[in-house]
Amino acid sequence: MDGTPPAEQILAGLSHALLVVDSDHMVIRVNPAGEALFGTSAKHLVGRRIGQVLHFSDPRLDGALTERDISLTARGVMISGDDRKLGIVDFDIHPLASDSEWRLISLSPMPQDGPILENENNDPSDLAIRAPDILSHEIKNPLAAIKGAAQLLDRQLNESQKPLTQMITAEVERVVNLLNRMQTLSSNQPAQTKAVNIHTLIDRARRSIEAATGQAVKIHDKFDPSLPDALIDPDAMMQVLTNVLANAVDATKHLPDPQIRIITRYSFGASLSAQGQTAAVRLPIQIMVCDNGPGVPAELEREIFSPFVSTKKEGQGLGLALVKKLMRDMNGRIRYDRGNQDEMSRFTLFLPVAPKN
Repeated sequence: MDGTPPAEQILAGLSHALLVVDSDHMVIRVNPAGEALFGTSAKHLVGRRIGQVLHFSDPRLDGALTERDISLTARGVMISGDDRKLGIVDFDIHPLASDSEWRLISLSPMPQDGPILENENNDPSDLAIRAPDILSHEIKNPLAAIKGAAQLLDRQLNESQKPLTQMITAEVERVVNLLNRMQTLSSNQPAQTKAVNIHTLIDRARRSIEAATGQAVKIHDKFDPSLPDALIDPDAMMQVLTNVLANAVDATKHLPDPQIRIITRYSFGASLSAQGQTAAVRLPIQIMVCDNGPGVPAELEREIFSPFVSTKKEGQGLGLALVKKLMRDMNGRIRYDRGNQDEMSRFTLFLPVAPKN
């Protein structure tokens, strides 16, 4: 014997799920981690078509399951099986070297209590939002000229004609505000972090929303009084909380029984590798903002933090993209999901703890 473990022992020892699919797209092998992920035995999975066993929210990934020659890797995708969500995984599919018509599917689940979050330096959305730095000067100058001309015309028109120039001025201001928000997304200024009591900021954000809407906002909270201070930029965090809370208020404003919850807790589940640091930064402070609104459509769930993606008819799709950037600037992260038990939409903020003096 050469001391090499048998293939069965190797498969059994893997922490991620593996499925082998034959040339007819039938599952012929599942390792124990795969049984745990799908919540059923290999006997129930083997012999079924892969398209019946595994589903993605993105139809392009579903199509890859039956493409014999394709090699594909996708990170952080939601999967389902037998009409129930199984969670978010890193997905890989490629033909076997010994037989190109057979394929190996690998599914690596992300922790449910909080994903392991790494520094994503090559995020396409980060590249896309740098465009305003290049175009802003060329766009704002002619906009200023248009606004000035409209204001001059406004002085010469009678009252019945002035709404036209006022509309031009208002639209110019709207576009300038949009450019300013996009420039904020593309800025690379470091966050000014310090130790902050997160509950104080949550209370300020609630009062800010009430002042903006002119009415009391009914929010049920469940705070962990022992939560340590977070290492955050208070101004940036205030903008994050205000944005997420405003979205919850907007999502529930037409419901007969609107429900918004804020939950804070300490958890050991999440960490990230921050740029320029060798050790992972733990993110044990969690803030969950939940509401019983309609939630994010399934087809937009994976893109909700990308620029220009919005669920609102009049939305610009920059609010959550800005939230994502501000959280990353503070070495934090944000995640959206829909709870399995209460079916409430939930945004979870993951934050680092401030060091003790």
